[in-house]
Amino acid sequence: MNREGLVRMSRRRQRKYVKRQKRDRVWGYVRIAVIGLVSVFLLSVTSLLALFGYTYAMVSEDLPELDQYSAAELAQTSIVYDSVGNVVDELHGVQNRFVVGLDEIDSTLRDAVIAIEDHRFYDHRGVDLEAIGRAAGENISNLSVRQGGSTITQQLIKNTYIAQGQRQIPSLTRKMTEASLAWQYEEQHTKEEILEQYMNTVYFGANAYGAEAAARTYFDKSATELTLAESALLAGVINLPGTYDPFSDPESARARRDVVLDRMLEYGYITPQEHEEAIAQDLALSRGQVEYENDNQYFLDAVRKELAEQYGDRAVYEGGLKIYTTLDPELQGHAVTAVEKVVAPESGDPSASLVSVEPSTGAVKAMVGGSDFEQVKFNLATQGKRQPGSSFKMFVLAEAIRQGISPDTVYTSKNLNIDMGVGAAPYRVYNYNYVERGPVSLKTATEQSDNTVYVQLAQDLGLENVAATANNFGLGSTLDIYPAMAIGGLGEGATPLEMASSYSTLANGGTHMEPYLVERVTGEQDGEEVTVQKREPQGTEVLTRDQAAAVTQTLRGVVERGTAGRYRNLDAEIGRPSAGKTGTTELFVDAWYIGYVPQLATSVWVGYPEERQSMVYVRGFPEINGENFPLDIWSLYMQEATKELPVQELDTPSRNLGLGIKTDGRSYNGKESARVAQERANFRKPSPSKEPQKPPVNAPPPPIYGPP
Repeated sequence: MNREGLVRMSRRRQRKYVKRQKRDRVWGYVRIAVIGLVSVFLLSVTSLLALFGYTYAMVSEDLPELDQYSAAELAQTSIVYDSVGNVVDELHGVQNRFVVGLDEIDSTLRDAVIAIEDHRFYDHRGVDLEAIGRAAGENISNLSVRQGGSTITQQLIKNTYIAQGQRQIPSLTRKMTEASLAWQYEEQHTKEEILEQYMNTVYFGANAYGAEAAARTYFDKSATELTLAESALLAGVINLPGTYDPFSDPESARARRDVVLDRMLEYGYITPQEHEEAIAQDLALSRGQVEYENDNQYFLDAVRKELAEQYGDRAVYEGGLKIYTTLDPELQGHAVTAVEKVVAPESGDPSASLVSVEPSTGAVKAMVGGSDFEQVKFNLATQGKRQPGSSFKMFVLAEAIRQGISPDTVYTSKNLNIDMGVGAAPYRVYNYNYVERGPVSLKTATEQSDNTVYVQLAQDLGLENVAATANNFGLGSTLDIYPAMAIGGLGEGATPLEMASSYSTLANGGTHMEPYLVERVTGEQDGEEVTVQKREPQGTEVLTRDQAAAVTQTLRGVVERGTAGRYRNLDAEIGRPSAGKTGTTELFVDAWYIGYVPQLATSVWVGYPEERQSMVYVRGFPEINGENFPLDIWSLYMQEATKELPVQELDTPSRNLGLGIKTDGRSYNGKESARVAQERANFRKPSPSKEPQKPPVNAPPPPIYGPP
């Protein structure tokens, strides 16, 4: 081989050698880099674990014991039912929650939560060191906090044992406390118990705490009815409820749902086919009913106030009570319809209130406290103390019967100037249209709603006695002992609930039953439903049955011949006999009709809720009084409310009642028949016209109260 050939071979070897050296150097650098990165990672994890162990060792002597803490009592939503068992309201404060058993939560939701929140839940003892290390490595490598290491048990501890104000404050000490308590908690509870408690405490956004509230909020169904896709969506919300809110950001919520489904597939909770089918589904949200039918709001408002006064707000809104009310949904619907058919406040009409009471028990079956709860929160049915006008005369009549005075007793209907004592102006009393009827019986005076006769009668009976009888009937107002009381001039006024309850006493044979809206209240104790309150009907005899029947028969005349029958035939309209009384106050500010059949007593008030405004020239009516709007509403309601009730006759008094015609005081002596006839002839007969008459010459101011 020549020298030139050797040189060429040497050069080729040299080039190969150089390439090999360069390659070895590159791989050396790569190996050094990899070893360095691994070393840094291991050092970081080791340092973190060392720091964790060091910190634990440093504070271990001061770590809390579980028995030093008490679990926060879970706030639970209370449920309100009507008389047939329908849910009509849910009462909750900040937290909307329904505590349920683990078997009442679909298994797909349980699996989804474990898969995305703590897939080693069944493998650790409350603290997952492997997850902590993995999270720390991920966070260090990304130079950000992307993962956490909290287990389901630690989250449960945070939600139930850590004070609300400390839960969101980053603190190594708090984390150590949670870990220590979680470790101890797992010694005392099974995994199933822990999971059940967690599923009832965790926040799912939209004010929904716990699985049941979440299912109702997002899908309007029970947690037992959830599908796989729905469960995955709910489980995904837990991490960041604001970010993954499906109502406000459905795309983010869906992407997060799919991540949960991926995890469930990865950890073997679902099959590939189930995964693909769930991924393909839409969100199919169905927002749970936030508010129930507005028709019930005034009734429910009264229930909430009553229970809050009795048990306190916390028990009502956080106690998980079951509240069974007297509300009859059919009667309530008829009541709302009747009111809406007659008055339209949005068009300038006055408002109306209706209350219907079952006389035999005192149960309030229907309540309309106004015409628009959203605009006027004030409940006229229970809070609106208005002047009852001539509807108060029933109490005067009842006291007369109680004292043994017959409705055939005669008084003179005439203008009155009542001396009120030294230095006081006389009290002047007139009838509507200044009518003076002359000698009339109490029966006729009731039918025609004569003011002057009833003021005289009340004076003879004793105003204090009349006030006491009114209170015994159920009128809770403080009554001013003044002649105007006899015709409804009360200092405080009366509510439609009080008036309906009072008149129901007559329908119940003279025994007054305290009105109520809640039949019973139950709560949960040690997993069992226990009765907190059960209504026992409470009755007080105000009149004997015969005495009540005598009052009823007199009020029956109001329907047949008097103010309630002037323009209509109520018996034909509702298909049965009834009794009742109209009432209208000064300047047509308040208008009433309260009437009853044996099974139901109903009051109707019409007026302007905020201002004491005269109801004149409303929709072509010169004036609104007890004979038109209130009676229209009452009739429309009772036509429907009594359809399913058997027809019952009103009570009539027995012959043994022994009422006597009063002949002393301001009434006539029966022997003075000639003088009675003469006086009757001297008085002007009432005009059949409803148009206002011209007042007499030198007449005093208009009557204090309007028509009957």
